[in-house]
Amino acid sequence: MTAQEYILSTLQSLAEPAPLEDIGTNPLEDAILAKVMSKKFRKLKADSTVIDITKKAIHHSVQNNKPIVINLIFGGNKLWHFDEAPEIDWSELFVTTYLARWLKSIASVYKPGVYLEYYSEDVVLENMNNLPREETDQYSATFKSMLNWLQHYLPEGVSFGYKRYGDEYNDVSEYLVELEEAKAKVLKELGGKLPVLTEHQREATELNVRLKPRQADDPLWREKAELIHKSIERTKTMERYIGDTTMIPVCPSPFPGCICTGSTKKSIAKFWVAVGALDRSGDSYDEIVLTPKQLKAAQYDWEDVHIDGLPGKNFSRIRVIG
Repeated sequence: MTAQEYILSTLQSLAEPAPLEDIGTNPLEDAILAKVMSKKFRKLKADSTVIDITKKAIHHSVQNNKPIVINLIFGGNKLWHFDEAPEIDWSELFVTTYLARWLKSIASVYKPGVYLEYYSEDVVLENMNNLPREETDQYSATFKSMLNWLQHYLPEGVSFGYKRYGDEYNDVSEYLVELEEAKAKVLKELGGKLPVLTEHQREATELNVRLKPRQADDPLWREKAELIHKSIERTKTMERYIGDTTMIPVCPSPFPGCICTGSTKKSIAKFWVAVGALDRSGDSYDEIVLTPKQLKAAQYDWEDVHIDGLPGKNFSRIRVIG
């Protein structure tokens, strides 16, 4: 089986309808909760906070006969070090088809279906990571185009959306005012001092920030970037979104208060700070998402691929390991 044949077969399998399951005497909300928390898609034990939020969100949807709503808050850019940047690549497609299979499982016990919203935090990247708006616009445009293309393969009851944090404001200046307020709040909590970085935070900051000329001359540039990072989700607008208990929060990597789904069956990684690949397994493949360190260590070949209608510069070939 070629890489192209494998990818097409997974899309065709995804498109197959899933008839409603007979849940017997099991209460509907319990049946939905079991599907949401299935270990087939959940990589880590869910904490009590997210279990409580999940139950509330399910109850709200069932009471109103509306789709279950799930949100995935993420960076909203392709790591600028990659040749694939600034557009999406196979990692965004693979995480979406992986999550679509999860949503399909949930929809098999709930006729109104499931809706997952990607929520991009890209508005913060211009002043935190020095990424121009043109690049995050291009990432968002290619992500949305992929989602539109994928609709043809989504079974009934499964849908996706894409929303940008910056679109919550009439003008970016409104966001910057809220960010300064959030930074002041975080600084007060830190006793007026900049955050002390762990080694992991230091490495992540150095990886994500595209340094401006002479920025590195400031010995505290990493701490100042981390202060923005800590303040992103403390703005009034983001706190309101995060605090909406009608939505179930998920994340592809471990994060407090979220269901950790992973990014594929075999990967737990932030898909926007990674690239997608296939790992050969007998006559088939496993979809994987490679972080920068994993990519550097991987031995792979490129295999040409042509998927009709799939837009973007990064879908004409794919890395194949093994």
